[in-house]
Amino acid sequence: MASTKTIIVIGGTGAQGEPVVKALAQDGAYAVTVLTRDPAGRRAQELARIPAVTVVEGTFQDEALLKRLFEGAHGAYVNTDGFTIGEQAEVFWGMRIFELAAAARVKHFVWGALDYSSKIGGFDPKFRCGHYDGKGRVSEWLLAQNVDGTTVSVLTSGPYVEMLEGGLFVPRTSDDGSTLIFSYPKVEKGIPLIHLDDIGFYARWIFDNPARASHFDLKVATAHITFEEIVSEFNARNARHSRTAKYEPHASVEDWLDAVFPFGRKVPITAMTAASAAKYGGPPPAPGMTLHDNFLGFGNLWQSGRVTRDYALMDEIHPGRVKSIGEWMDKTGYDGSRREVLKSMSS
Repeated sequence: MASTKTIIVIGGTGAQGEPVVKALAQDGAYAVTVLTRDPAGRRAQELARIPAVTVVEGTFQDEALLKRLFEGAHGAYVNTDGFTIGEQAEVFWGMRIFELAAAARVKHFVWGALDYSSKIGGFDPKFRCGHYDGKGRVSEWLLAQNVDGTTVSVLTSGPYVEMLEGGLFVPRTSDDGSTLIFSYPKVEKGIPLIHLDDIGFYARWIFDNPARASHFDLKVATAHITFEEIVSEFNARNARHSRTAKYEPHASVEDWLDAVFPFGRKVPITAMTAASAAKYGGPPPAPGMTLHDNFLGFGNLWQSGRVTRDYALMDEIHPGRVKSIGEWMDKTGYDGSRREVLKSMSS
């Protein structure tokens, strides 16, 4: 019998990391080691109860620890948090973590990425989005590396469908509680939202298919979804939750940002997680972009309609994937309730 392959997961207690860890550990083919700053936290404890999962306390900025973890490991899934460490540090550590993994002869390195917004926008400044561009730069660098014995893969996702429950896309509720009001600016071609559970499946597919996934950027989404579709599909299920939804779009991305982040023109994006970063004794991140400027690029990217996905390829790889916002609502029982989704914005 072949020995179990060990995968080191960085970012395993985050919104994306949890389904990745569960997908890898589901049948014993892989033993998963999750690096976390807070092993006593709820998410870490839930993962630790899975038989094939080991939780290790530490930070990916500790090179000595990474060297120990990578020694003898088969693979690594790395999804760093740019909100916590800042754009500049994310670029450095994305590259440095790979160097340490390659030095330890880790056979398969997978980078959890986002679309390179600035490049997609032809480097027009209006597309500048720090937490997207940092990951995008690392993706480009990684795919250019050719290291004997180490396969490189990239898994590019995007905003989670679950951000309708916790995150930027949560609707506000009318005073009487009967109506959900979605207020994001119009996006004619839709935003490529992704169901979190499906990210886990795609990550597992990459590790199971190293030859096909070698130097490949698998860009995933559930569908390009508009807010008109979200409202229509929610109202089509009115009998289930006895609530209605309506769409009151902001006139522009600037208008939306002033409503969501009224302080955002003065506050750096890393302020969103400054308390969490300080709690674990990490080095203070470079201030970087302001919240306003970062999410202005985010909004402009989606309004541009330039981000594409190969849905036929996704259907081939994952025939059982969630393919529409309505299907996601049916699977999850979405009724507009809020829950914790994004770890970095909840601590």
